[in-house]
Amino acid sequence: MFEFRLAKDKIGVISLEKRARITGETSSNFRKWQDTVDLKNCSRVILDGTNIEFIDSMGIAALISIYKTIASEGNDLVLVNLSEEIKKLLNTLRLDRLFIIKDCSVEEAVKNSC
Repeated sequence: MFEFRLAKDKIGVISLEKRARITGETSSNFRKWQDTVDLKNCSRVILDGTNIEFIDSMGIAALISIYKTIASEGNDLVLVNLSEEIKKLLNTLRLDRLFIIKDCSVEEAVKNSC
C-alpha cells in the first residue's frame, strides 16, 4: 500500500500506491510499514499526498511519528500534493509549524525548487 524510494542526496519519498483514507487501520499498517524503512538516514523526507483522500486523528499521529523520527536527526518532513481540505486541517491544528507544506510536485520538492 505504501511505497518508499530514495531520490538524489538521500531524500526519501513516501507515497501511496492507490487512493486511500488514512484512518485507524491504515494508520496502524502505516506505522508497521514505517518500522521497515530506514528514515533516519534520509536528509529529508517528502510525503506525496496525491492519493490521500482523507486523514483522521490516527493518520495525523502517523505523520507526527514520521516527523519525530526524522526531526531527531535534524531533518525535515515535507508534505506535497495535499488536498485543500487536508491543508486546511493541518493549518487549523497548527501542524504547519512541524511539517513543511508545499504546493508543488514531488520532483520540484526533491530539487528544493519550490
